[in-house]
Amino acid sequence: MSEVKDPPASTLDPKLSSMLDMTEEDDKNFIYCATCSHIITRPQHRIEVNGSHDHTFTNPHGFTFHLGCFSDALGCDISGKPEAADTWFMGFVWRLASCAECHAHLGWYFSRPSGDDYFYGLILDRIQEE
Repeated sequence: MSEVKDPPASTLDPKLSSMLDMTEEDDKNFIYCATCSHIITRPQHRIEVNGSHDHTFTNPHGFTFHLGCFSDALGCDISGKPEAADTWFMGFVWRLASCAECHAHLGWYFSRPSGDDYFYGLILDRIQEE
């Protein structure tokens, strides 16, 4: 039986390659998509926005979302044009954030119109920790 070897770093997605630079003690320290288990971010990327990491909001259609704020979520794809309408964070525009693997909607990418400040608001029941 042959030994299974790690793929060469050159075959990894560049975004994930930077996430996977880790030490032995934190090799399982990730947050995953609850749908497909794709790596989305790391616990150390949790941040507070407006004084809290987590927020609960209801959109104009009556859907309520419990979000956690993250400084980065390299396992997400961002889509759509920046929208200022119905933003939950004053001074920020939003775009959709989806799992880069299965394309499940995971939350939103919030950024200032100038582009100098951003964060991810991820729907907490759509992500999971190991």
